[in-house]
Amino acid sequence: MKTAIDLDAITIDGDKLRQAREARNLSIAELAALVTLSREQVKCIEEGGNRPFYTPAHKLLAVRKYATALGIPYEDVVTGPGSNQTVPAPDDAPLSMHSPHDTIEPADIRVAAVERNAEIRRLALIGVIALTILLAIYAKVRGSKTEISENEAQPAVAADADAGKPDLVAPTKAQQTAPKPTTPETTDTAKAGEVPSLCPVKTAADEPKIWSPAYQYKADLRLFVISAREGSLCVTDSTGKETLLQLKPMTWQVLAGKPPYEVRSAQLSEQKLYLQGQLVKVPADANSMRLIPTQTLPPAPAVPSAPEAAPAPAPSANPAPQSDQDT
Repeated sequence: MKTAIDLDAITIDGDKLRQAREARNLSIAELAALVTLSREQVKCIEEGGNRPFYTPAHKLLAVRKYATALGIPYEDVVTGPGSNQTVPAPDDAPLSMHSPHDTIEPADIRVAAVERNAEIRRLALIGVIALTILLAIYAKVRGSKTEISENEAQPAVAADADAGKPDLVAPTKAQQTAPKPTTPETTDTAKAGEVPSLCPVKTAADEPKIWSPAYQYKADLRLFVISAREGSLCVTDSTGKETLLQLKPMTWQVLAGKPPYEVRSAQLSEQKLYLQGQLVKVPADANSMRLIPTQTLPPAPAVPSAPEAAPAPAPSANPAPQSDQDT
């Protein structure tokens, strides 16, 4: 069982330590540097005194370092009760508390630092690889979810577009099962592989009325359409291309094609059409019109002419005689 250390009951043979130091021709400063003690601590160990030491254990540990450095057994220098209770200093203690053989060599410190840094780098690399794998998995899962949502949204958009067409009516079950009548026109179209018409079937009442601008206000041959309410407008250009415009209230739509244009709509009189920068004059009862552009330039503005100068009088053959007053 350990007891309290009483330095008054412990005998330290300082003379033996001093003689061993002098035998090796070491000064107090040289020995202090060798065992990492102060010169005052070395002097107090040899001559006696406790002031430079924090506790009795510090002094006994300093004596152990002194004796070990000179190769003298600790037991030959320190005697008395409690003298054997000193232990080597812990690894994290200051260098002044270590014996020379307990001191950690600088090479060992460097090796430990290298190993610690290598372990830190290894852990950091493992963390980066794990984070990269997680990000790749997350991107793949999110991309697959986006593709699924887009595929689900496409039928919905198509259904909304079909629902917005006023001229298209979903066939009933009886119409689906009934055989469709074939005509020479449909047979020829199916054989030719042409796209079926998007516009409603043209009737005898849809005979187009011809309109052309009075002059070419703009060289733009596109057709501009705006309507006050919802509706549809079928446009056919000179190449036979048909376009069905779904009109929205007060929203401009532009059609680029090859004129002349043939337009058809049940609400044609309620729509405003512009060609070459001029408003098309649509009769109130018209359902179809043929719009033909013009190459006529606008009339040039009249420029006022300058007034003509009065002719000068012709010189007389017999000039009038001069009077005396004139001379």
